Formats: sequence, C-alpha cells, structure tokens
Amino acid sequence: MTDIKGIHNLKMEFKHIENSQTAWNPNGIEGCDKETFMRNNPKVNESIFKELDIDKDGYITEKEYRRTCALDKNRDGIVTDEERNKACMEQMKEFAKRDIDKWFCIDRNRDGFQSNVESKGWDIRCTNGKNLEGALSNDELAKKYNMKEEILEDMQSWLDSGIESLKSDAKRMYGVELSQKQIIEIKKEQIKQLNTWLMKEGDNQESSFYQQLNLDAYTRLMSTVDNEACCGGDICEFSNFSPSNLEKNGKYTAEEMKARLAWAENSYLVDDNGKTVYDENGQKIPAKMMTAKQVEMYKEIVESVTGKPWDSDGWEVSEKEWGIISEKINGTYGDDTRLEGKTRADIPQNRQALLRFLEEKGWLYEQFK
Repeated sequence: MTDIKGIHNLKMEFKHIENSQTAWNPNGIEGCDKETFMRNNPKVNESIFKELDIDKDGYITEKEYRRTCALDKNRDGIVTDEERNKACMEQMKEFAKRDIDKWFCIDRNRDGFQSNVESKGWDIRCTNGKNLEGALSNDELAKKYNMKEEILEDMQSWLDSGIESLKSDAKRMYGVELSQKQIIEIKKEQIKQLNTWLMKEGDNQESSFYQQLNLDAYTRLMSTVDNEACCGGDICEFSNFSPSNLEKNGKYTAEEMKARLAWAENSYLVDDNGKTVYDENGQKIPAKMMTAKQVEMYKEIVESVTGKPWDSDGWEVSEKEWGIISEKINGTYGDDTRLEGKTRADIPQNRQALLRFLEEKGWLYEQFK
C-alpha cells in the first residue's frame, strides 16, 4: 500500500454512479471516476486513486474518501499504512463483537445452538422486516408456527464464517489483507464477547433492541446517513427528518428524535413475502413496527442519556450522547467492564446453558472455571 499525502487537499468531484442502487443505498451512490480525479488533481500520482478506490470498482465514493480522511488521526495530512492497519483492526474487532451479538438475535435461548424455530424467527425478522415477533420466546414461536423444535447447528460454523466475512470486509473497506496474527486477535475478541454474554441477563422482552426489533425498525432507529440503510432494512419511506443532521449539525434536536421514533414505529402492512398490502381503494394499510413497550423503552433510553423528559421541547442529543444511546440500543453499553470481578457464582440461571457450551468448547474464561 502507498502512503497518501495531502489527503485533505485533494479536489473531489462526486457524481451519481449509474446503476448503483442497492438495498443499502436505495437512491444510489455518488462517486468520482479516475478521469475526473486525475483532471482535478494533475500533480497527484494515479496510485493514489487506486488507494482511495478501496473496493476497486473504478470509483472513489464519498464514503471511501471520508473513511480514508478519518484515518489521519493526527491531522498531518498523511495517511500511513500504520494508521490504516490500526483503524482496520479496531473496526474488525468491533464487527467481531457485533457478530456475536448478531448470533444471539438467532439463538434466542442462548444455548450456543441454532434451532429450526430460531431460524424461522430470524428469517421473519430479516425478510419481513415489519413484524412484531422479535421479543417472542422459542416456545411462543414454535406454538405460533406449529413447529417442533430441532437443533440445526452450533455457533462454530457461524464464527468461522464470520472470520471469512471480516477478511473480506478488511480488504473491501481498508484495502488490508489480514495476517494470521491479526485473525487470532479477532478470534480472541469473539471469545471475549461470548464470555461477556454470560453477564447479559435480559431475554425476549427484556433483551436489547438489537436482539428483539425487526430489521426495518432497527435500521430506522440507527441510520445516520441520508438514503443509506446502515443495517440493510427499509428506509425508503418519508422520515420527516434528515438522519445526516448529526454529522451536519453535530446534534439531533428533540423534534428530529421524535420524528425518528415515529418513522421507526409506523409503516405499512406487508404480506409473508415482504410485499406491501393495499386495501380495496389501492391505499397502503398502516401498520406498527414496534410494540408499545418497545416505544417506551426507546424513550426511556433517550431520557436516561439526555436527562430531559421525552415529551418536553428544546432538548438536544449531541454526537457523544448519540453514541451512548446507540450502545444502549445495541445492548453493549458497559460491556468493557462487565466481566470485572465476576466469577462463576455470578452467572445467572438463564445463562447456565451458555456456560456449559463455552466450557465444552474450551472458550470459557479462567475466572468462570
């Protein structure tokens, strides 16, 4: 890789890329092609274009350019290999932890195995993203869909697949080929998060938003870039606010936070195939994407961070506060210190199955033996 000098002085000209609409970017992507880049930066070596075009699709997207600029932590105008690798590893470790949390969106009884009932719940959460079933237990799901629960697989294949995805992400997002040493570091992060889950007691209706919300509602609560679905859910319907205002203004207003919740809560009825349902007059049928309890949970999270009543006016959410709100929504707030001073005796009853699983796999931390 090449060190990139003068990163903040490059003249970028972003234009709409034809046929760039995807589920993650439903309105397409803005990018700068090589010809435009070299014309606007005639003194720059074309190798810099290749470094900035991280996914090698022939365009430098706004996201690729912003991400590379962000690597220059000391603001000296140079992005070095060391900075790139450090940022890449920080991101991949976060992804690894998040992949464990994602596993437990499927594994609702937290026993280390995926059942046919849990797989059914996961498919519904992802393919029909406007359902209200995310907080149901395995027994409730099995009864609703008349299923007899059977084990399909344990999380080993999930973890192995996760490592392969992270190798691809590192290459796509940072242009970094992960070394075996880096992969071992990432695997240690996976095991740390698994042990942390021994202390995460809430399940079903008491679990985090990440565990129980359908994909569309969760995406609308978390997206911070206009027209870009951070988690793959539906963001196409009118939201009455701009998710990118946090970056533009350094804050969200109370009105914007309330509009966000209304956006996440309210949608239109869809069928089992995820298709919008219309009434006899050709009108969309309103539907809820969050339960009343989930709505109140969100309000309580925001109030706990801002210190202001949700129904009042004039309060704001700063970038720092948004970070805390996001961690609480994801159920990761306090994870860094969750294991401190804990022993086997502290593990709650509803984590004994996970304890046995980690013990059998040899992944259990010494403090719990």
